[in-house]
Amino acid sequence: MNQVNLASFNSRYFTSDLPDVTVTMAAGAVKVEITVRYGSDGDIYYQETLWPVGNVVTLTELGTLLEPFACQRLELPLRITARQLDANDNVVQTQVATPYVYFSLADVGVSADTFYNSHFLTILDGPKVTAYGRLEYLHYYGTGSASCTARYDDGTTASFTPQAVAGNSVYTTIDVSPWRFETSGKTLTGYTVNAGQRSQDFVMDFEEPDCAPILIFDNSFGVQELIYCTGTHKVDPSYERKQARLGRLFKNYLLRETRTFHASTGTLTPEMANWADDLFRSKEVRVVNIVNGVAQVGKQVTITDSKSENSNDDDYIPSFSFSYQYAQRIHNVLQPERSGRIFDNTFDETFN
Repeated sequence: MNQVNLASFNSRYFTSDLPDVTVTMAAGAVKVEITVRYGSDGDIYYQETLWPVGNVVTLTELGTLLEPFACQRLELPLRITARQLDANDNVVQTQVATPYVYFSLADVGVSADTFYNSHFLTILDGPKVTAYGRLEYLHYYGTGSASCTARYDDGTTASFTPQAVAGNSVYTTIDVSPWRFETSGKTLTGYTVNAGQRSQDFVMDFEEPDCAPILIFDNSFGVQELIYCTGTHKVDPSYERKQARLGRLFKNYLLRETRTFHASTGTLTPEMANWADDLFRSKEVRVVNIVNGVAQVGKQVTITDSKSENSNDDDYIPSFSFSYQYAQRIHNVLQPERSGRIFDNTFDETFN
């Protein structure tokens, strides 16, 4: 069983892999208090008086308890205080632990301490395919700087410093879009981004396929990632109608429109196929519209169905399909700035 004594509970942990915490004290009630630390003060998140069994109190399912709050802040600096009380509720013994808890919906296979320093905040484990015109971002814990080595078709390389565009004292977001690493007279073939011990490769797709839809989603670490779907994109509106005879006329008295979009990721590398499943796990997904070359985060959508079947056959090429709807009640969505377009989020100029 994944279990640790309170006295040893002072490291970094993910909500997905928080151990049970045991408190060993003599017989008597134990008042347990979990505080999220803010400087010298904090907010009490949990407070309860518990009774030991065999002089041991076990705090279990802490990940489930802390996950909603950790999702909002990404990092929870905690103070867990256990106070043994006598029959008059006087404190006779106190134990304290000060762990750091990080939001994660993934079993990362390494300790949170190791992941904190050596991985970007993504489940992608391998090169990412990108293309000119796309936006690409990376997130990582801490505030350290990053570097990029770009590769060109003539065999040369160049060094760049990616720009930090978001973040706080907990994490940093850098812009690693391909256009930032272009060099006049050369063709960018790929680039590698490093931040401390972290490394992420990008490979250019020179076919530059049309993308529809473009979606931004909250990933398993609570930060946003972009996915560019290059397969077929269709819309299938349906209407629920209820009729009645009102006076002399037979009329629709209720009409509900549901616009269901059907999309395909297009062909994926094995690494990106494993990563694309994070889209289907996400509870927060929005479309991204490209208007006059500028990306705009659009409507929130809900994925209603997905198929992400994969195989280890040598000739198998992953390509996932899914359906989504607008999250809002009104599906009759107008976008005047995109007049003449069939869909609301695509680089494709076919219908202009």
